[in-house]
Amino acid sequence: MTKLYQSVSLERVNTISPKLVASATKVLNEAWKDRISIYVVWGSRSIEQQDLLYRFGRTIPGDIITTKRGGFSPHNYGLALDFCLIHGEKFLSWNDVYEDDYWRAKWFRATRLFEAEGWTSGWRWADFQPGHVENLLGNTIGDLHSIYEQESQDRYNRI
Repeated sequence: MTKLYQSVSLERVNTISPKLVASATKVLNEAWKDRISIYVVWGSRSIEQQDLLYRFGRTIPGDIITTKRGGFSPHNYGLALDFCLIHGEKFLSWNDVYEDDYWRAKWFRATRLFEAEGWTSGWRWADFQPGHVENLLGNTIGDLHSIYEQESQDRYNRI
C-alpha cells in the first residue's frame, strides 16, 4: 500500500469526531503493520451529500448506495467510516474478497481491529454493510438527529 493511500485514509479519519480520531488511527496503523491494506473510502459527510447518495438507485440511475437519508447516517455526525482493501492499484470491496480465503481473512482482521476499539461493524448487521464501521459514542441515531434538528431550529430562530 502506498504512502499516498495511507495519507488519504488518515485525512479522511481526521474528518470524523475528534473523540474517535485516535481510535481510528490506531486501527489503521495496526492494520498496516499487519500488512492489511485497509483504505478509508469515506469519513464524515454532510446532510446534503448524504441526501445525494440516497438518491442513487431511486431518482438517480444506478445501484442503491445507502439506505439512510440525510440526518439519519452516523457519517453525518462524524461517527462512521467506510473502508475497503487495496491490492496494487485495485480497490477491493467485500464482493471482491469474500470468495478468496486470503483477502477475506484480511477483511475479518480489519473488522476485528475496529471492534476491539469499540466500533460496531456493519458486517454483523442484518442489512449487511461489511465496509462500514461506526461508534455512536453511546447515542442512538434518533438522539443525534433530534439534537441536529433542535440546533437547526435554534439557528433559524436567531436569524
